[in-house]
Amino acid sequence: MKNIIVGLLVLVSIVLVGCSDLGVDVLDELTNEEHKWKKEKAVVERVVDGDTIIVKRSDGQEGMSERVRLLLIDTPESVHPEKEPEYYGEESSDYVKGLLKEGDSVTLEIGEDERDKYDRLLAHIWVDDMNLNKHLVEEGYAKVAFVFEPNTKYVDEFYRAEEKARESAKGVWSVEGYVTENGFDMSVIE
Repeated sequence: MKNIIVGLLVLVSIVLVGCSDLGVDVLDELTNEEHKWKKEKAVVERVVDGDTIIVKRSDGQEGMSERVRLLLIDTPESVHPEKEPEYYGEESSDYVKGLLKEGDSVTLEIGEDERDKYDRLLAHIWVDDMNLNKHLVEEGYAKVAFVFEPNTKYVDEFYRAEEKARESAKGVWSVEGYVTENGFDMSVIE
């Protein structure tokens, strides 16, 4: 019996080492299998600002409009009811409006925790093969923010993209001290 257990442990070790040599992270694969993120098609109704859009979902709820908050990012405010627009907020909003037009088809990759405290749907927005959320970070229109389990899929990619944007002083990173852990600091804007 002891030999069988030792043999099984050796076999499992060989499989795990073999998989990692092939570039397959077995634990990531298992985690992704356990937590399938729901994907569905939607049609853009309008862009609210850089990190929020309104779509019509195609999940059988005919005509249902849904406010979608882009996961893992924050853009400067451009339409906040109680605040002045922040530096680079209008640029972020305009950039997204240039990418997403009314009637465009997108894919929502909905977070495991589907809603935030404002009842907005939390999702990654895919435009063809491009993750819009990550793209906004890459181009300096957004920073990585609101990183909460279990909605952390892609977060490592986002942090790498943010580091490159910061090093290149793109967009929100063009003014030293503007991007903070708690948002954007307008006091450093001249």
